[in-house]
Amino acid sequence: MDLSEILLYLDLMKREDRRPLLNELKMMLYFLEDYKQVKEFYNNFGEDKNRLPFKFLAHSLIHFIEDYEDFVELKNHILSKSKRDYNSLFIHQILLCKSKEEAMNIIAEAKQYGIELGEIWASRYDSMWRIKNDQKAWKEGIEHDQAELFPEMYEEFCEMKVKYFENLSLEQLKQNVLNEQTNEVDSRKVRKVSVFPRSVYINEFAKRVSKGICQLCDEKAPFMDKKGNPFLEVHHIHYLSQGGTDTIDNVVALCPNCHRKIHQLELEEDLKKIEEKALANINM
Repeated sequence: MDLSEILLYLDLMKREDRRPLLNELKMMLYFLEDYKQVKEFYNNFGEDKNRLPFKFLAHSLIHFIEDYEDFVELKNHILSKSKRDYNSLFIHQILLCKSKEEAMNIIAEAKQYGIELGEIWASRYDSMWRIKNDQKAWKEGIEHDQAELFPEMYEEFCEMKVKYFENLSLEQLKQNVLNEQTNEVDSRKVRKVSVFPRSVYINEFAKRVSKGICQLCDEKAPFMDKKGNPFLEVHHIHYLSQGGTDTIDNVVALCPNCHRKIHQLELEEDLKKIEEKALANINM
């Protein structure tokens, strides 16, 4: 799952008045790619953040908070709900702080909660590499303990998604796409990762406007998927990795054969055709 799918999944759960379970939240967190996505995921809960499972906040989410002020806010929220011996809260804060003096103050604060960290921790301030190691270890634990959950969870999401989109007109779908547009293009210019966000709404829009017909060879989709929908793949004309945008004027739906052809040959006449199709999609 990517961020767009996760946010839609949460929205669909909310529509059905169902709260995500602890293991489901862990699985969602597992698939987030960077801190920007973690922050968007967490902020998505809005007022419901106060009702997130305590164990999720204190034992999972804290490993992925990379901003000092954001972490202090989360730590204070956790401590306001419980006075348990969560020394990991103070350790993570030390790893994020920028000076030994600041680290010593955190150690002193921990003592007020009956937590003895030892002054050795004062030398471990400003240690993002340790935080990254903790994140990696947490994800490895999820792979080991929760792997069986994902197929069942994703199948539920797919069923909810199909039902949701079936009741959404093309105009409503397009409006959702337009409402979703953000400054993602600018943020991608400075992002130094190979994973780029994709909108589940744009993906659905591209398939919907194709009406089951490949937008390159103009033939029907080669087969139907498990849900009875024509199987086509969404292609970004100008690749996201090269600065292309995840917008409706940059995507088309292609049959698997044409999708491979585009990537392998990159013929000028093919590119021109799908660009025209994508521009026409705007007016659908």
